[in-house]
Amino acid sequence: MEKCTKPAAPLTCPIVRSALLIGDEWILLVLRSLFRGAQRFDDLQKQTGAATNILTNRLNRLIDARVVEKKLYQERPPRYKYEMTEVGKGLFPVVLELMRFGNEWLPREGCPPMVLLHTDCGKLTKPGQICSECGQPLKLGNIRLIETDVEADAAGQASPATDCRGGAAGDQDSPAPR
Repeated sequence: MEKCTKPAAPLTCPIVRSALLIGDEWILLVLRSLFRGAQRFDDLQKQTGAATNILTNRLNRLIDARVVEKKLYQERPPRYKYEMTEVGKGLFPVVLELMRFGNEWLPREGCPPMVLLHTDCGKLTKPGQICSECGQPLKLGNIRLIETDVEADAAGQASPATDCRGGAAGDQDSPAPR
């Protein structure tokens, strides 16, 4: 097996190539927002808290990597939406595993673990590749992120996670607290 730490040819390793694309916290926040259904620049900016220049840069990187497609939805003035491509949708299991890892290994005091509603069985599930309740695969089309007690109550479930995010306030290279 090839070592992914070879300094002479780092791009031969798929882990390094993937990390170069999604290893940026702003990219991960953009992906999270896109998976939540945000498509317009203003919505992505609001959900990520990214400055305009940072969000533009990260969206362009995702477009160049064929993860996101930019589509004109209004001509005057020109306005665009950003949609996940099949390549982008292929990152969904990675994002689920990052959520699972964060819940398990990087808990924050006062922030319950994030949970998902598996719409196929109607139960709250832990992030991962399969539903922790029914054992069926979790896919982009059959789960919904539950962020507040109100949403959990509406789903008829016990109180799950509140959306707790971190970052250094005022630091343009790391997400601001929400």
